[in-house]
Amino acid sequence: MPEAIFLAPDRTTSARGAKPVDYGCLSARDSDPRAELRRLYRGLRLDGFEIPTGDRRAVERSAGSPIYGELRPTATIRLLARLGLGRRDQFVDLGSGLGKVVLLAAMTTPVGRALGVELSATRVDVAARVLAQAQRERVAGTRRASFVRADMLRHPLDQATVIYTCSTAFSSAFMARLQRRMVELPRLRTLVSLQDFDPHPAFELREVVRLDASWKRGTKVHIYARRAGLMW
Repeated sequence: MPEAIFLAPDRTTSARGAKPVDYGCLSARDSDPRAELRRLYRGLRLDGFEIPTGDRRAVERSAGSPIYGELRPTATIRLLARLGLGRRDQFVDLGSGLGKVVLLAAMTTPVGRALGVELSATRVDVAARVLAQAQRERVAGTRRASFVRADMLRHPLDQATVIYTCSTAFSSAFMARLQRRMVELPRLRTLVSLQDFDPHPAFELREVVRLDASWKRGTKVHIYARRAGLMW
C-alpha cells in the first residue's frame, strides 16, 4: 500500500449564516475563486499531464490510467453547485490529480470535508503544497480540504457521500471494478463520472450535463443518484 499524505480538515467550519453565491455568473463585486485558484497554481513547473516513469508504472499496476485531464474551473464550480453539498457531506475526488476540484469544492461550497485520492506521488505533492500555501494564507474553506496518496479501489471511503471521478481514460474493466466499489459504500448518495457506468439497480442516472474540460468543450458529465435502500 502506498504511503499516504494527509492534511487534516477543519471540523469546526460551519456554513451557518453564509450568503450563497452563484459562482457560475460572478459579478465584479464577488471574490472569484477562479482567480484565487490561478494565483495558487501560478509558477508550478508541473501541469499534471507528464509524470515520472515511476508514478506512471504505479498507476498502471493498479489497472488505472496515468492519462491526465481536468474540468475547467468554471465548469467545476457549476457542477459543484448542482450537487447540493452541505456541512454533513464528504466530497471525494477519485483520481484528484493536482487537486483543483477538491480545492474548489472546499472554497465554494459548505461541504464538511473535501478529499482527493490520487496514486501519482508527484501530483499529490503538488496538490499538498498548494493546499499548504492556501491554508497559510487562510484562504476560505481550505482547512476542510485534504489529499491522500492511495489506490482509489482500496482506500477507505465509507464516509463519502458524494464522489466525483474524471474517468474518461478508464478501461471498461476498471469502470466495472469501480462501480462494484461504489455500490458497497454505505453513505454514498451521489456519484459523478465523466464516463458512464453500466446500468445498476443501486444507481439511477439523474442527469447528463455538458461541461468544458481541458481536452474538449461540452464533454458529458453523468450524475447518478443512489436509490434508497439499495446497496448490493
